[in-house]
Amino acid sequence: MVSASAALLLLVVAVVGIVAHLLDARGQSMLVAASLAHVLMLAALPGAVLAAVAFGWWGLAAGAAVLASAAATQMPLKRRRFEKKRRFTRKSDESNLTVLHANIWLGQADLDGLVALVEQHRPDVLTLVELTPEADARLRPRLAGSLPHAYVSAAPGGNGTGIYSRLPLVDEQRHDGFVTELLSARVEMPGRPLVFAVHPVPPWPREPSEWVRELGLLRQLLAKIPIDDGPVVVAGDFNATQDHRRYRDLQDGRFVDAAVATGAGMLRTYPAHTWHPPVIAIDHVLVADMAVRSVEAVTIPGSDHRGILARLAFCPSQS
Repeated sequence: MVSASAALLLLVVAVVGIVAHLLDARGQSMLVAASLAHVLMLAALPGAVLAAVAFGWWGLAAGAAVLASAAATQMPLKRRRFEKKRRFTRKSDESNLTVLHANIWLGQADLDGLVALVEQHRPDVLTLVELTPEADARLRPRLAGSLPHAYVSAAPGGNGTGIYSRLPLVDEQRHDGFVTELLSARVEMPGRPLVFAVHPVPPWPREPSEWVRELGLLRQLLAKIPIDDGPVVVAGDFNATQDHRRYRDLQDGRFVDAAVATGAGMLRTYPAHTWHPPVIAIDHVLVADMAVRSVEAVTIPGSDHRGILARLAFCPSQS
């Protein structure tokens, strides 16, 4: 009886994760469940084993069906790996663009540590969210040698955003309709990539309708970029994981998550300030019309997020 109850409970937990992954959820409880869907779906494995023990063949069949469904939701994280690697291998002479994204936790991250990270990885572009005026004032002189060009809309609390670049920025634009600052600028280099720094509001603990609206608005914004406008990079704290339908919808055409493109899968970035490792992957780099050489999560000293470092490559015709 105990094994039967445990089996049912575990399988129900896994099914909740599967449903949360599949739905275009708008309610807070299901959006939180989607954030943790990959954790909830882990219950399918012990649930299937216990169901087989408690109920025999039909229990095994039911458990296997739940387990297979859970696995199917996560397979796209790996599926594109070989396609992208073959694409890059064929074009190994492409010129490169390195992008570093960081959420600096209301401006309270260790800015000296951030500068050291820039010096270590030497990105061409750095995108920052939760950038306060005080943090920007401290960073500008420290980054002047490596990233002398900047387009910044700093703000108190978590609303500020910045794009810092090794090369000049043009076509700078602040996009309306978002609670936090959403910026874009084109980098004056071969390929002329258009770079976005984004930070949609979280669906929790605030009312989730703003998150739903902003993810939809971001999708519309990206869809309007002409295909012949060149490569695009969208870096930021999306407050969304691959298990959120609205985040996957951003990738239904031209764009691909850099972690998915390389087969890196889920790069967990939050929370990074606790005793346990990060649990959810909400910081991402999306790319269009670029190959992804590598992508990794990096520690941002003093922040509650890990950052994302993506090494990208232009197609020969764009470089």
